[in-house]
Formats: sequence, structure tokens, C-alpha cells
Amino acid sequence: MHNAAGQRAIAILSGSGLLPVKLAEVVQGQGGRPVVVAIAGEADRAAFPDADVHVVHWGEVGRLTRLLDETGCRQAVFAGTVVKRPELASLRPDLGAIRLLPRILGLMGGGDDRVLRAVADLFAEHGVELVSPLDVAPELGVEPGLLAGRAPGGRGAEELALAARAVRSLGALDIGQAAVASGGRVVAVEGAEGTDALLARVAELRRAGRIPAKGGVLVKCMKPRQDRRLDVPAIGAATAATAREAGLDGVGAEAGGAILVGREETLAAFRQAGLFLVGLDAADSAGDG
Repeated sequence: MHNAAGQRAIAILSGSGLLPVKLAEVVQGQGGRPVVVAIAGEADRAAFPDADVHVVHWGEVGRLTRLLDETGCRQAVFAGTVVKRPELASLRPDLGAIRLLPRILGLMGGGDDRVLRAVADLFAEHGVELVSPLDVAPELGVEPGLLAGRAPGGRGAEELALAARAVRSLGALDIGQAAVASGGRVVAVEGAEGTDALLARVAELRRAGRIPAKGGVLVKCMKPRQDRRLDVPAIGAATAATAREAGLDGVGAEAGGAILVGREETLAAFRQAGLFLVGLDAADSAGDG
């Protein structure tokens, strides 16, 4: 929906990190109007000085749907990181949430994919289309081929394929979207702790002498059959820093299935860190199976 000035209003449901900020900038650059729904305790309201920002607590379903209606948003996008999954005791249920409480309780024990798809269905019931960050800002998408650094050699290419196969197996279980291969084997996979903690674990394994002192790759891919509107893997400047600290040679990300959190900043960070960044096509990221 557009307002009187003809601007398309898009709701950005924001967790922490730079991706929501970048999406707001892209929407504004396109002549649209970003309406930032900042999740209390996760998003930084001050990071959006030029946007319409509303802080919403977990459980305020009724307020959220009214807000989307009042601001004219008929599209919404999830962006950013949610560090803490809400517990029942932390919810602030309003009347809208109370009406949906049996449905919400049935979802809280499910995997992330199940929860997020149910949320998408809830938005659709209220006339709001959930879209992918890649739909809002296609220019931030990972492209196939070498994006930064020197092309990986034979060992690097083998480890990219190995880590990609591990991610696909991991994702089929709705567990994570990243894996690290080093020394010709998979040495760590992502769980609920996220990519930063995964790389911190790799660094600790190196210090303990459990894996080679340096080398290896990180791969991030979408889960098989993942809804691209939800939880798209992201690569940013911070990824380059943590990958370097973990002693890696570079990173591979699924082309068309991952997003760069600020293209120029991210590519510059990889070059400065001396790491490669490669966009893996569907065949590469799918591996052998």
C-alpha cells in the first residue's frame, strides 16, 4: 500500500545487527517508506535515525497488526538476529495474543522453520505479505563466483564442497546454516548458538591443538526447502573479522541464497583480512546429495 505521497510502506521486523539498517536504507533509496518494528531487547532503535520506528514486545500481536494497518504496510520483511528466543514467562500478551495463545503455545517447542512459517501464515491472515530481504534488496544478494580475495586452490575448493555438503545435511534437520572444514574434514557445524559462536569454537579448537593451526573454510547456505522469506544466511564485515580470528582462508556463501550486509563494506573487509569470499552456485552448495 502507498501513502498520500505515493510511497510504498514496508515493515522491517528488526532484530539486532546491521541488516535491518541496510534494508531501511535501501527502501528509502528506492523512494519507499520503511516502518521499523524494533523487537524490544533485540533491536537498537537509535540505529534508525531517519525511519519510522516502533518498539514492540514479544506477545503484542494485537498491537503489531494494528500498527501495520495504521502505517499502511502490506508487506513485511524479517531482518537481523534474535539472540534470545522468548520464553512463556517473558511474553507480554495483549488481547490479540490471548486470542491466539493456544496456537502460540503449540509453536514454542518447534524448530525455527516451523515457528517462522507459522508466523508468515499469521501475517497473511491479516493481509500482510511476508517477503524476503532478497526481494527488498536484490543488490545485496551473493553472486556466483569469486567476490573478494584470491581464488581458492584445489584443497580450498575441496573443503568448500565438503563444508557445503555438511551444511545441507545439517539444514535438513532444521539445525543450522553453516559449517567449517579444515584439514580435509568437517571440524565444526553451526547449532543454535549462531555463526559467531561457531567460529569462536573453531578458534578454541586451534588453540587446543585439536585441528590444524590454520587453514580451512566457512560455508553458509540455506537449508534444503527453506522458505527464502525467512532466516536468510547473511555475510558481513564482521564475518570477515571472525573468520580471520578463527584462522580460516575464506568463506563460501550460496549464490542467490545469502545476503551481503553492505556489499562494499563486506567485500572491503574480506580483502583487508586477506580472505577470499566465493558465491557458490546451486550445484556447488548442493554437493553430492
